[in-house]
Formats: sequence, C-alpha cells, structure tokens
Amino acid sequence: MAIPDTYLALLGVLAEAFERYEGATGHCPVLVGGGAVAVQTQGAFMSGDLDLYAPSDDALETALLHSGFVREERRGRLVGGFYHPDFPEYGVEAISGQLFDGRADKNRLIRVLFHEAKGIVIPSFEDMIADRLGQYAASSQRDQSRLAQARLLFKLAEEIDLSYLRSRIADEGGNFELLEERRASEL
Repeated sequence: MAIPDTYLALLGVLAEAFERYEGATGHCPVLVGGGAVAVQTQGAFMSGDLDLYAPSDDALETALLHSGFVREERRGRLVGGFYHPDFPEYGVEAISGQLFDGRADKNRLIRVLFHEAKGIVIPSFEDMIADRLGQYAASSQRDQSRLAQARLLFKLAEEIDLSYLRSRIADEGGNFELLEERRASEL
C-alpha cells in the first residue's frame, strides 16, 4: 500500500510549518502517533489524525497558521486542533508534555525529507514500536491494530537497537515477547 497523494501533499505543507517552527525556536516538532506510523509503514496503516509534539504550543500554532492551517471549529471535530482547508479530511493536534514522557532519546529522531529539502521529524522505529505496544497493553479491548502496527514496524525497521527497544517497551508497559511471537511464526 502507498501513502495517498493527498496525505503526501499535506505532509509537504506540514514540513513548511516544521521549518517555520524550527527557524523560530531552534527545535523541530515531531510527528508522533498514527501519523508517524503512516509514514514509517508507507501507508500500510493510515491515520486521519496527525499528532505533533513541540516544546512551544504558541510557536507551533503560529507556524501552522502561517502555513495555511486554520483552527478546528467544524462541527463534530475535536476543538483545539487544526486542519488545512485543502485537506479537510485530516486533523492536526498538538500533544502536551514531553516527547514520550521524556523517555525517548532525541538523538534517535528521524528527519524525513520531501521536495525542496523540507522535512518532517518522526520518532525512531524503536520508540514507535514501544508506543504501539504500550497502547496495546493499556487498551481494555486489546486494540489489535496497535499490535499489528508494532509488529509491522519491527519487521520494516532496517536496523534495531534491541537493548534500547526492550528498555523503551518496558517504559511503555508493553511486552517485547509479542514481537518475538510474530517473528518466530514467520520462520
């Protein structure tokens, strides 16, 4: 499966906002959650919600507004987020706190480049696998899509620091063995 053209175009506009934010603050926002999974799995798992971590909510809001995003005020949508009028099917929201509650190694962030050398920043595969397994463990209904996302990310990652991955999974309350069960069944 491929990332839809509209999603790629939205990521290009989002990259402009990231560039503005980084120019203003010296830091880059990070696309997390389902949006990061969509990028890392090249569209195998898609999300209409793009969650952004950024140390300064005010600077992020300014960067988004200057890049054509508008505040979300549509009926039936989460108030407090943003959307781009050219891509109304997608919503953007800032998350509060620290990146993965301060447990992620920021040196492992990945910059994904688009046209004109603009890019977005996403977490490492290890951090996203840990996040998905943690969400799977925390869901009362055992959200199978989170487990499937973690397993696919584990499979797609070209290089994995297993020590860091195990540590991050433990931080998030997940179970590393769920990844191993999948790998063993594929052998």
